[in-house]
Amino acid sequence: MACALVAWNSMPSVQSLRKIPDLIHLTPGEEKSYSFFLPIKAEVAEDSTCVLSSTDETLGSRVTTLTTEEPGSARVEFSLLGWIPLKTVEVRVEDARILIPGGQSIGLTLFTDGVFIVDSAEVYLPDGTTVNPARDAGLSSGDLIKRVNGASIDSMQDLTDAVRSSGDGALTVEYVRDGQERTATVEPATDETGQRRLGIWVRDSTAGIGTLTYIDPKENAFGALGHAVTDLDTGSILPIDHGQVYVSEIVDVQKGARGQAGELHGVFTGNFDALETLTKNTEFGVYGSARDPDPNPLYPQGLPAAAQSEVELGPATILTTIDGSGVQEFACEIIRLTPQASRASRSMVVEITDPELLSVTGGIVQGMSGSPILQNGKIVGAVTHVYVNDPTKGYGLYIDWMLDTQ
Repeated sequence: MACALVAWNSMPSVQSLRKIPDLIHLTPGEEKSYSFFLPIKAEVAEDSTCVLSSTDETLGSRVTTLTTEEPGSARVEFSLLGWIPLKTVEVRVEDARILIPGGQSIGLTLFTDGVFIVDSAEVYLPDGTTVNPARDAGLSSGDLIKRVNGASIDSMQDLTDAVRSSGDGALTVEYVRDGQERTATVEPATDETGQRRLGIWVRDSTAGIGTLTYIDPKENAFGALGHAVTDLDTGSILPIDHGQVYVSEIVDVQKGARGQAGELHGVFTGNFDALETLTKNTEFGVYGSARDPDPNPLYPQGLPAAAQSEVELGPATILTTIDGSGVQEFACEIIRLTPQASRASRSMVVEITDPELLSVTGGIVQGMSGSPILQNGKIVGAVTHVYVNDPTKGYGLYIDWMLDTQ
């Protein structure tokens, strides 16, 4: 039985089926074909009228073609012999999504939704001994404190005031861990200076620079970075309450080298007038609302977003900012693609080939995250991470996943 399962899973048709994404984006009038050597059939749900399915058998191969007619959504079920279900996908038929490509360096400030515990800290008592009230009560780094004695905690000052005003009593601390709300009872300790303390280091905000990926003029929204803003000490994604976006002027470049990531150094020079507040911080980027499309000087009319199926190995370009010249376009090569049936990071590997960019930065450096990747006249993804052992290469994320998260 085990051998049969291994043999089944290794069959080319089964592997091809697994590579089909759970969500397929198509435009009206577009066709998408899949070839199988097994009798795999694709059927469109009866209540769906925007997609048609047809099958053609030639030379022992069965080719299934999905044909789109009008905007809408359809469920398509792939089955063996028409009666053994194998996979169900969603097909969304939408007009081509035109985005204004980014490439501008932006400054970000994020304020957390609560107070984030970074680490514990021993409280020194008057007799020279130490205690840690928060740790003893079960609190740990990565926890997000939301309320103390029923009062909302939105900043470090709120937490300090709550502890100081508690008198000699214990505190009821409501916090979030791994998405679940919990409650702890903490008895603050009075330290050698007479101050009542919980024994924790906390953070309520962070700031840094990155790169704008796109503005979506239809949804009045933008996406940037291609990855989450995380806490430097714990690596956890910072839960965001709100944030601001600023124009960042690049003042210096620390060139990347093998074993040492480079970095863009920038200063905030004012509000980014086209962008409003940040509202989301996710694994696939940061997002917010946009006031007006800010035309990219290189592509003022915008570019269509490519579906994952349209991305291919070979030449591409990235848009990014490395000095006072503004957004520039640099040559690169997509050298590896990872078919992803659902949202995941590290969709592709990009190698910088542009001599000018290599001479200035050494390749991909910190601060370039979010730089849009263009290929065949479309936005296909965003740069997300650099290879520390080879700064000429880095990871990219399919633009599909950024838009689906928006």
